[in-house]
Amino acid sequence: MQTNILEYLDASADRVPDKIAFADEKTALTFAELRELTRRSGTYLARRIEPRSPVAVFMEKTPLCLAAFFSAVRAGCFYVPLDTKMPADRIRLIFDTLHPAFVLYDEKNAENARAVAGEAPSALFADAASAEPDGALLGRIARDHVDTDLLYVLFTSGSTGVPKGVTISHRSVIDWADWLHETLDLDGTAVFGNQAPFVFDNSTLDIYSTLKNGATMWIIPKKCFSFHKTMMQFLEAHAINTIFFVPSALIAIANSGILEHTRPATLKRVYFCGEVMPNRQLNVWRRALPEASFCNMYGPTEITDVCTYYLVDREFGDDEPLPIGFPCKNTRILLLNDENKPVGPGETGELCVLGTCLSGGYYNNPEQTRKAFVQNPLNTAFDERMYRTGDLARRNERGEILFLGRKDFQIKHQGCYRIELGEIETALLAQAGVSNGCCLFDAEKDEIVCVYTGAEDESALAAQLKTKLPSYMLPNRWVHLDRLPMTINDKIDRVTLKKSHIG
Repeated sequence: MQTNILEYLDASADRVPDKIAFADEKTALTFAELRELTRRSGTYLARRIEPRSPVAVFMEKTPLCLAAFFSAVRAGCFYVPLDTKMPADRIRLIFDTLHPAFVLYDEKNAENARAVAGEAPSALFADAASAEPDGALLGRIARDHVDTDLLYVLFTSGSTGVPKGVTISHRSVIDWADWLHETLDLDGTAVFGNQAPFVFDNSTLDIYSTLKNGATMWIIPKKCFSFHKTMMQFLEAHAINTIFFVPSALIAIANSGILEHTRPATLKRVYFCGEVMPNRQLNVWRRALPEASFCNMYGPTEITDVCTYYLVDREFGDDEPLPIGFPCKNTRILLLNDENKPVGPGETGELCVLGTCLSGGYYNNPEQTRKAFVQNPLNTAFDERMYRTGDLARRNERGEILFLGRKDFQIKHQGCYRIELGEIETALLAQAGVSNGCCLFDAEKDEIVCVYTGAEDESALAAQLKTKLPSYMLPNRWVHLDRLPMTINDKIDRVTLKKSHIG
């Protein structure tokens, strides 16, 4: 019976000790080296703080950052990744909620880390990793561990402006890693090319599949996402066969045209999650890699990364929506209407999730937890937690779930029309001249605002969309940009766009 995620690391270190686990352009850690690092720095932490305490990690995105995460876990604690480029005021907001028991940092961020740590004890990770491992101490901690203990807390943007800490247990991630192995055949032959920042839950697929299966994960340099020829060279040089990117990264590569003449021959699995993936750009990837498998995944941070998936098994037109598919094993999906009743076939409802994948709630925030994690309204017999995603979806004639957009992206236009902005975006992104874009709603002016990048002028785009959408769904205002603002997770930054173009 597995209860601790580090059992994956220890088993892989026994089985393939000299195999590279995590690497970047400067550092490579084998499984044996990684285990030894976590035992040393885990001992250092265990002598200073109590188990089940939060350890904030303020380090660059490197293999050593991952070692710091697992060191916190080895000490019986949970880790909290911090973006080193995050404004100090935001870190203070996080620390006001978190009250970290310890802060680990690297040499590059030492000064800033000590400044934001305040009264919390802190240490350079290299110093912590020089401690002598205490097997007896670590053994006692491991024996006291249960699978519902927290593994990590990720802080996301809160609607009130205060970041919310999503709590995830060992059991949820064990379930996730086991499902990936069972359903997607991820095993020790996988070589991952990691795109997602470690503060973003998409990174858990690469990280924990590597630990479980004795695979290898390469951290792709940031420059590769700006210079796509360099990306292709990096994928080939390291024989990367599996990537899990946000759609924006895949869209940019497809739009660059590089896949027409340079195809990463080693790449066999292309997975994506975090935004809607337009079929126009997906079809570019599918034509370039006809033997590869493609999987569209869906899930908010509160769901241990993913709760539905769709292995692309048929052809789609450029203007068709791509399903998010079916629930992952051990996950239940409900589509509920405004009266908390299940919707009928083809009807739209809020996507709600039940199962082991659920977060335990928001750290030190019972009020927000009660709002999002609620009793299943279809069950009056016993306690059964359910997460309301705030996303709208429906099932198509095949039983596949189709994502329709955020509930707060559903607008009432011209006094009577209920419109999903996501439906307009699907039509927009299918146009050949559009590189990327999104739609916003100016409620005060009752205007649909289309923000896009690409070569097409607005009159040509409007004419094209008239053939795809009814008149009441056509954008009232067009904003052409050279580049779209992006969040740290490489998603379109809609908050910034609203401030700039709606106010």
